[in-house]
Amino acid sequence: MIRRYKISKRILIISFLILMAFLSIPKIVHADSNASPEADNDITWNESAGTYSSMQLINIGGNLDLGYTFGLAQDTNGNVFQPNSSDGLVRTNNDDTVTKDSVIAGANNIYNTKMNIFLRNNQSYVGSVFQGTHTSSVASDRTEQVSLTSPDFLIVPTTMPSNVTAKDYSLLSNMTNKKIYTGEDKNGHLALKIVGDFVRGTGSGNNVFNLTAEIVLRASPTNSADIQRELYLKNNSDQTQSFQVLFGEDTKLSNNDQVQIKDLGTKNGLYIEDGSYKLMVTNQMPDGFNQYAGQAFTSGSMNWAKGFSSDGSGAESKDYNYGDSITGTGRIDSSYTLKWNPTTLKQGESSHYGSTMGVTANPYALPVVSKSYTNETTGEAGGTGKNSVNDKLKFSLKVKNNGYGSTWTYKKLEDKIPDGLQIDPDSLAIKYNDGTTQKLSSENYDDSTKTLSIPPALSLTDGQQATITYEATITKAAGGKTITNTADFTGHDTKTDDKTYSASVDIDVEKPSYDFDFTKEVKNVTNGETDFKDSTDAKIGDTVEYHIYFGVKSDSTDSLAAGSKLNESLPTGIEQDGSAKVKGPDGYEYNSSSIGTGISVVKPGENLTIDFKAKVTSAAVGQLHNTVTITGGTTTPGNETIPTMVSSDAIVNVQKSNAFTSVPSLIDFGSVNMTGASKTITNVATKGELVVTHPDSSNFNISVAYDNNNAATQMQNSNGSTLPSSSDGLLFIKQRDNSEDDLGTWQPLLPTGTMIRTSDFSGSQQALNLTNYVGANDWQMRLSPDTNAGTYSGTLTWSLSESI
Repeated sequence: MIRRYKISKRILIISFLILMAFLSIPKIVHADSNASPEADNDITWNESAGTYSSMQLINIGGNLDLGYTFGLAQDTNGNVFQPNSSDGLVRTNNDDTVTKDSVIAGANNIYNTKMNIFLRNNQSYVGSVFQGTHTSSVASDRTEQVSLTSPDFLIVPTTMPSNVTAKDYSLLSNMTNKKIYTGEDKNGHLALKIVGDFVRGTGSGNNVFNLTAEIVLRASPTNSADIQRELYLKNNSDQTQSFQVLFGEDTKLSNNDQVQIKDLGTKNGLYIEDGSYKLMVTNQMPDGFNQYAGQAFTSGSMNWAKGFSSDGSGAESKDYNYGDSITGTGRIDSSYTLKWNPTTLKQGESSHYGSTMGVTANPYALPVVSKSYTNETTGEAGGTGKNSVNDKLKFSLKVKNNGYGSTWTYKKLEDKIPDGLQIDPDSLAIKYNDGTTQKLSSENYDDSTKTLSIPPALSLTDGQQATITYEATITKAAGGKTITNTADFTGHDTKTDDKTYSASVDIDVEKPSYDFDFTKEVKNVTNGETDFKDSTDAKIGDTVEYHIYFGVKSDSTDSLAAGSKLNESLPTGIEQDGSAKVKGPDGYEYNSSSIGTGISVVKPGENLTIDFKAKVTSAAVGQLHNTVTITGGTTTPGNETIPTMVSSDAIVNVQKSNAFTSVPSLIDFGSVNMTGASKTITNVATKGELVVTHPDSSNFNISVAYDNNNAATQMQNSNGSTLPSSSDGLLFIKQRDNSEDDLGTWQPLLPTGTMIRTSDFSGSQQALNLTNYVGANDWQMRLSPDTNAGTYSGTLTWSLSESI
């Protein structure tokens, strides 16, 4: 192998904290009053009602499965009923009480039609809530004991009673004419719903109700090991009805009924754990709960409202962090209550309420994914207001590990941008669990396929999360439509293979009375191109030409009034060459030294165009995105303000000399307690990406170097202490042979450089993302027993070498 030349880049990227063993380690969204089953529109329901409930088992990993059903799930030996086939579906649990009227026993106990979410560990049943006896030979004794002390949904007046009991307020206690239906969701998982009439009291009063109720039990559509518990209520009477919905359960994991209740953080819900198992309850779904509380269960006289303050607030008002105890330092007979904001339904209106429950075991991860957006033009959260063409949206793609004793390796995020959205690739960023934010390379977006593909290179331990954000503008293609944007999150824990989880968001866009076309295209004049396109390839010194078109569509009701302005800001590496040719809506043509221009009235069917040439300078590198905007626009007639209009994106792919376009900003090894013995630690995260451009056709390789004897690069703490190297070295990288998916071998970082892959990378690469070669768990550090405490940082040197 002959080295023709080498390109190097240094950056301060190594950081970790060493702790000595003797050191201490230091208003409200209302329920949708017009809800419909569209919240579960991926489910295909069977038309005919059944007699029994079915049961679904979803594999978490190994011999551990998550299950859900209405009614009984275990036999007299404490084993989960066997599936009928390999898909984990038990087609009947032989519990015919699920459609019978529920029976109240005392003030607290209620049986029939009870939700049952559990784990199957090998064959054994592991409950999430308190279950009574299952060993009786009398079938009715067993079915009556299912979740006996948990009321599930409760309906109370809008003024919260001081004492909320299952007897007086549970939904099931007044639900009649029940029918059970089964269905299948988009992932092939079982869905269950029980439909019936909820009638309480007669005459008038704040505790008199006449509603149709639909209770839904289904797996999370994101593919996470979460179960959604949902309730639809519809007012079929001719009277307006107001009420408040609660949900309460008496929790019990396995045989342990004495635990603390802890917060998930960020006002998302709560969890309990007992050393072997963990249960999580979240509001991370459409119409999730607004308040939540944990409290001690009181047998015989349980008040399901006692965990809330007099103003109705719960743990969500305390700003708890992940792991903070909701119920104090002692262990209690645990229970929890969820609460939604008051609802008012007029005749024919519906509402929807939801929560998720996940149960897992040590050491399995439980990634929970979500996708949301904020309309930055209106300032409203997604789904709460109107979206219009030209509005700018900010998307948040979040994953959180709700697992137990686990580490989830976040390997890839992929997001196919739908027609009707135009992403701003320069807005890409990632927010880490510690709250810091880092910009991501725009080259993670492939304009030809409209696909965003990011390797986050993170390992998320219990309770940790990461959020990727970007901005996008609604284009005219979305006018009058609902567009769906779906993101796929891929990763694994130490016990499982890669698995993908999906999260979607629907965006309803108003049909505009003012409609327009706004495009920007480019061609390479030096290469003799004659047609304008969305993108072109270019080299340093080439001349490119841009074509800007703006026109009000002929079927638009409104015109663009005079007084708006077209704004152009060329990217670094593109410089205007000569005058711009402008043709106004009146057909008049003129030359201008400036691309930006004021705009006179543009009526339906009229347009303006701007053409100009530009040089690709030596400052250009990678993909150069460029859009044009029109600001200050108003309609005529109507005089309505038009949000900033953004053109389509014109891209110049600069085929420059080989270069690093992005290198990691931090290799994070976290913290470690030294106890007088040698330790080997692995990095927990790589912040930033490794991206190279290599337009030449020859092969190449990438190396990284570290010199622990060089004072300018060696790791030091604030006191100037350094880290001694062992005979094998100090820093190591997992060197691959042919692919990022190889197991790899640990190789020391040498002052002269260590290749990240033994085989060459192929040439002709415009934006090659190599982050998964240098991500979480791809670096090691071997610490000697006499390492001093402190936060250490140092410098790595990246090199790109040609080979022939």
